[in-house]
Amino acid sequence: MTESSLYPEIIGELSHGPVRLWRQQSMLAWAGKVIGRTATTLTLQNPHAVKVGMPGISDIGGLVSYDITPEDIGARFAVAVAIECKFGRRQTTNEQAAFIAMVQRMGGRAGVARSVADARRIVYG
Repeated sequence: MTESSLYPEIIGELSHGPVRLWRQQSMLAWAGKVIGRTATTLTLQNPHAVKVGMPGISDIGGLVSYDITPEDIGARFAVAVAIECKFGRRQTTNEQAAFIAMVQRMGGRAGVARSVADARRIVYG
C-alpha cells in the first residue's frame, strides 16, 4: 500500500452520513500562454509560478456534522477534519505537524493516518 492508495480508501469508507471528506493538495504549477505541446513537453510563453493550496495542508480535509446538546442551544455545527496520510515509517514535515496542531487548537479533528482505522479514530474522536 502507498499513501496515494490510502486516500480513496479512507474517503470511500468514511465519507457518508454526517462526514464529508475530500482530497487536498498543495503544489507549485506553471501558467502562461501555451505555444508548444507534445506528448511529453509543454512550452509556455511568459511563464509564471502559481502556488496552489497552503504549506502543510493535510492530504484529506473535510467536515463532521454533529448535534449540539440542548444546553448548547440545540444547533448543528460542522467540525473541520484534517487527515495527513503516511505509509510505513514516513513522518510528517514540520509544516504538516504545524497544520495538524493548528486544526486541533481551533477545535477541529486532525491527525496522522496509516490506515482506515486510524482515520476513523481521527474523524469520530
